[in-house]
Amino acid sequence: MKTKKSIYLSAAALLFMGACSPDEHSLSQADLQPEDLVQGVAYSVSVDADNTVTLTSLLDKSYACYWTQPNGRSQGREVKFQLPFSGTYEVTFGVDTRGGIVYGAPYQFQVTTNNMSLLEDPLYEYLTGGVGSSKKWVPVDKFYGVGQCTAPVMYCNPDDVLNDGSGDTNIGINHMVPNWDPGFQSWLIPQDSPYMDSYMTFSLDDQNGCTITEYQGETQATTTGKWNLNLTDKNHPVISFTDGFVMHNTGFDGVCDNYTTDIVITELTPYMLQFATMRTNSEGAWWIVWNFIAADVQSGAVEIPSDEPSYIEPAAPVLPEIADLETKLFTTDINGVSFRGDAMTFLVSDEAAYDWQWWNGGTQAWESVVKGNYGSAWAPQWDADAVAEVELTFTKKADGTYTYTLGEETGVLTIDGSVLSFDKVVTLFTVEGEQRSMSLTGKDWTVFKCDPGSELIIGVPEQVDADGNVNTYLVANLTYKAVGGGQSGPIVVPFDPTLVNNYIEAGSYFRCQLYNPWGGGGDCIDPANIKLKKNQKINVTVRLSGFTFSQTAKMVLCCNRGEEQDWETNCFNYARAIDVNGDGTYTVSWTNDTGSTANWADGTSALIITMQFAGYATLPDEEYNSHCTIESITIE
Repeated sequence: MKTKKSIYLSAAALLFMGACSPDEHSLSQADLQPEDLVQGVAYSVSVDADNTVTLTSLLDKSYACYWTQPNGRSQGREVKFQLPFSGTYEVTFGVDTRGGIVYGAPYQFQVTTNNMSLLEDPLYEYLTGGVGSSKKWVPVDKFYGVGQCTAPVMYCNPDDVLNDGSGDTNIGINHMVPNWDPGFQSWLIPQDSPYMDSYMTFSLDDQNGCTITEYQGETQATTTGKWNLNLTDKNHPVISFTDGFVMHNTGFDGVCDNYTTDIVITELTPYMLQFATMRTNSEGAWWIVWNFIAADVQSGAVEIPSDEPSYIEPAAPVLPEIADLETKLFTTDINGVSFRGDAMTFLVSDEAAYDWQWWNGGTQAWESVVKGNYGSAWAPQWDADAVAEVELTFTKKADGTYTYTLGEETGVLTIDGSVLSFDKVVTLFTVEGEQRSMSLTGKDWTVFKCDPGSELIIGVPEQVDADGNVNTYLVANLTYKAVGGGQSGPIVVPFDPTLVNNYIEAGSYFRCQLYNPWGGGGDCIDPANIKLKKNQKINVTVRLSGFTFSQTAKMVLCCNRGEEQDWETNCFNYARAIDVNGDGTYTVSWTNDTGSTANWADGTSALIITMQFAGYATLPDEEYNSHCTIESITIE
């Protein structure tokens, strides 16, 4: 059997650098043309008995080599891969010259036997049902306990694919946590969209190879093609299509420019299939994850066992509990001193006026959706002037009841657990966008966060899960309005100079320890006095004496918070690191970029000054505390 096609299937492709004698062929870079890049002259193709194909460059080692082969694109002087099926295949060879990459004409080669042992990886059976079988996949229509999804599409942050603040960008199979599962949205994919009738059927047999049949519900078009699974890296399997594509709704045709080549697989089991495509439109790079459930699971013919490793026991969303909400609502601070009043006014945050809180079934926690990424079609920017005029005031009356004032509206407020109930529907503000608009409107508002003196997050239901439980809230981000005109200057943080702990860390760095919850000497500050609101800055001024510098050193204030929380040596590359080259007074700072109040009383972060020392400076003795003293600590 011979089937003429350039791309079928590769069970494993091994890419590595090879070598050949530079005097075999020496074509001039300036004169190299496509007609020079022919098999037998510029490169060779060989196929061994177990269907291993070897592509080898015959050119001088100075050339960077590129290949387009049945397994996809590769780079290197020698490339090896395996093809399970007999047939006619194509390879195209290219090299990088001073004039750019030049490719020759495609070359056809033959594989004369089938090698079914190359299909032993279980992913082939999961995808197709096995050799000689077919398997149908349909868009996810509800939460099935797998895949961390409740609907056909969700989003993953490319800068934090595990959605845990680690900054991991290495998306792969079973290595992805969505930063948003939007469920069914009218502006995205509604539950009654014709897209939900779409399907993909993957087939695998020794006559036709790897085929796919697709039906797109919105266009009612059926297409057939080939697919190619690349398992070179077991942790990062990818799939490519010829005359096929990753199924998606037509509204996303222009969102991603690649639905066919080296598509990332983030989950593949007998029950769930997930592909990730990179968003490439004007909204910026973001992983769009397409979710499919096996048709026999959707129909009920197959039940997902509860002992399936990826199975998540369905759990109803659990609303946050705000202990003693009444006290927190009416508590703020003035110049660092806690103050409780009978009236408190809230403003709309000018950094993040709104957001969504959604129940992540994977982490079983409420999570922010936007995370600061405003200005896109799905998260439009608000009118700054309009929201700046919004003031919401709560007042506690002598009889213990509460009232509210919102612009010209007034009424009665009830506090019940973590819910604020107004006596009528109120609208805080609206956000108008090109594709969608949001109105922060409601009567009963659930409180997701109340940080006295800092922020108040309240929301109204946005969508429900398959069981009717609210799993997404549209929230307003509010801030406390300063009482009494606000602070008139920086907050002075008290410290005990006798408890400053200076020492040499790892024989290389001079450290001045202010606070360390894990020990290592006394602490000169009370952590309860270190509380920074969003974007506030702590400044520490120190005086050095007795140092002899051989070269300029870097000094930086380190903590375990925010975007920059590395210690030596990476911390010396931060923009906030300062130059130190002699005795004198120096000020180091850290700005709270965490997005919420940073409170050292929680015992999760140290606060230590560190300076390059070994190879930079010397001291006459080891009485380190006498050579570095604290002048002041302030918050502004």
